[in-house]
Amino acid sequence: HRHTFFFDEDVLSSLTEETIQNLEPRKIRVKNFTGAREWKVLTPLDDCIEVVSQQTLPVWNKGWKVRVQIASGGQDLSHPFNIAPTSGIHIGISFDNETFSHRLNFREVEFLTICKYLDVLFGNFICNSGQPLQKMLPTQTSILGRNAYFKEYNRPSILDFDLRFDEETNQIITDLRVVWNCKNQDIDIIKENEQDKVELGVFGQKLDSETFLGEKIIIDKDDNNSVPTMITVSHQALSSNLFYFNSSVTPTQGFHHSFKTSITLSASEPNCEFYILHIFPNSFLVDTYQINELFSDSLVQIFGETDLEDPVGITSLKWGSVVLAKEHFLRQDNVFEFSLPFRMRYQPANSEGSQTSHVVVSAPWPLVVYACEDMVDNGQVPLFAPTPLPLSLLFPPTTKLKYILPKKEFLQQNICPSETVRVPVGQMCLGNMDYKENANSVRR
Repeated sequence: HRHTFFFDEDVLSSLTEETIQNLEPRKIRVKNFTGAREWKVLTPLDDCIEVVSQQTLPVWNKGWKVRVQIASGGQDLSHPFNIAPTSGIHIGISFDNETFSHRLNFREVEFLTICKYLDVLFGNFICNSGQPLQKMLPTQTSILGRNAYFKEYNRPSILDFDLRFDEETNQIITDLRVVWNCKNQDIDIIKENEQDKVELGVFGQKLDSETFLGEKIIIDKDDNNSVPTMITVSHQALSSNLFYFNSSVTPTQGFHHSFKTSITLSASEPNCEFYILHIFPNSFLVDTYQINELFSDSLVQIFGETDLEDPVGITSLKWGSVVLAKEHFLRQDNVFEFSLPFRMRYQPANSEGSQTSHVVVSAPWPLVVYACEDMVDNGQVPLFAPTPLPLSLLFPPTTKLKYILPKKEFLQQNICPSETVRVPVGQMCLGNMDYKENANSVRR
């Protein structure tokens, strides 16, 4: 277990010797904490599954990799290295280095096996109908839901769960990372099992813009003494004075639209290329044929559900699609513009008597990033900011991503900006017609 605390700058003056309290062997309290907290724990998968009594699961293939990220819509992006995925639930699956995107179907045997494991861990997966997570947090009956950390703080900003084969230990391991934004909380860290390793780091004072001073404690039964330490954390977001973007959808009603993004780059980043990543819910459809006519395959890639005929809810998993666009957009001075055409899927018709004429659906603003090759230092994953899904599936691990955020005024209004579209819906009026008229109506 690794617990990391970063105090907000505006509370540093109130810290005292009593801020970190050694209560008893194996128990430390961080008192009146305000700031960003990360908890990271590595556990063998078998140890996790043993928590569930009398349940036998299929054998896990060591070539499978699964990652689940749950990001709260109220997450705070103000921390310089707290970059999170778009709010919502993200699930990434790959087999033997082959991404699952082109054969993602809940009828696949592999997916059913993986789904059963995720249901044990999160308690929200329905493995026979294509319906994924239903809530933002694990249920109380699941393994993660039983953990005291989730009972104490019931809404983390980010939950990041990675399930993979570890070559060093020759085991399938679970790598769980949880981030909270806390305010005036007393937090107890306890070493519950003798075999566990529990490490605590508390930081606040800055030596410079990327270097923090603090204390490190390894909790043991005999000695919980703190040791002065220092940590260097790179900023993940570029300066909003030089780099920023905004997005809009036009028109805001109908079936055919464009998602326009304008990116201001007042400086250049050497050895880097920038990308725009759109994440669309199931109601949105990007036409692969139209995109191929407008852009080359190397500039715009589409992953996920692309069937042109399927209405909402008929596609295999109802998980939507992802569009990755590379630079070479229209440019005027230091402003780049990219316009992505998309369509809306047909919504279910209204029942007889309903007066609803439209359904309102929304999609988040895209992620805009610089991708810089071979810049990751020593292969270390940065605190608070591992590469979020789906970017971690689209770029190699040696790539360092630098994020361009929306303009400050947009972030002040909404931490996770999005665009809404009013989609017309049909009216079902079959109740007063006989069978022959019904059949003719269907043919028409």
